[in-house]
Amino acid sequence: MKTNQDRFLRAISRIEKFSPAPLILARAMKLLRDPNSDVASIAELVGSDPSLAADIIRCANSAFFGGVEPIQSVGEAVQKIGFRETINLLNFAVARIAAGRDLASYGITADDFWAECLFNGLLVRNLASANGRVDPDEAYTVGLLRFIGRLAIDDYLQNQGGGLPGPGEESIGEWEVRNVGFVQSRAGALLLANWQFSSEIVQAISGQDDPAALSERNWLAEALHFASVLLPQGLGMPFAADLGNAVPPVPSENDFMRRSGLTPSAVETLLASTCVDYERVLQNMGGSR
Repeated sequence: MKTNQDRFLRAISRIEKFSPAPLILARAMKLLRDPNSDVASIAELVGSDPSLAADIIRCANSAFFGGVEPIQSVGEAVQKIGFRETINLLNFAVARIAAGRDLASYGITADDFWAECLFNGLLVRNLASANGRVDPDEAYTVGLLRFIGRLAIDDYLQNQGGGLPGPGEESIGEWEVRNVGFVQSRAGALLLANWQFSSEIVQAISGQDDPAALSERNWLAEALHFASVLLPQGLGMPFAADLGNAVPPVPSENDFMRRSGLTPSAVETLLASTCVDYERVLQNMGGSR
């Protein structure tokens, strides 16, 4: 097992270098908390990566932002959409980059991985908005990146010859531990820590499977865990993208719901609005399933 873990840590190192975008997002979120930062500072940061800059400009010109006059530069894009919305676009762009390839060892297509990341991001953001005590932008980041650890596990297993999980034989977590010695939440926390995300975000990803095991309460970890109750963690999309107006069953009583002041009907409303948000993003931002 030690050999597996050593090899896996090398896979983490490879994944860290796949794009500068996550590091840029982490730095941008620090700027968001800095009262002395301004539009020029975030435009300079985004502009340091040409592919990310192009993605932000493309999004700013999308129908989502009602573009009439075409935006030509990152500075214009940030001026048009604002500081916080630029952070959201960075979130969106980073998640699309992260989910830009099939996870062959899991049997997950890139489109399904992207759909699951996006839906979780929107759901956790909506939970944070309803909670009122957590920054929805930070919650969006955590939701989008909750399964980022799968990238490193897939990279490792592909270099070892692959190997799909057997249906019904063991949980995905058990399969991950047997193959690499880590579950994806631990792998994701290692990645985000090395990308210099805040300790709260790293702990949220690390503790998503068992928030009570963390040394301190972390609402974001609890929200991720609650999301997995609503959308049981499996392979690919949380549920059919064409769900329409139907929503998954909501527990009648749940510790997270009670602490957050959420009734079953409120959660059903949040799920329904997340479905609407999800379809809206796909239609207006050029996303795919």
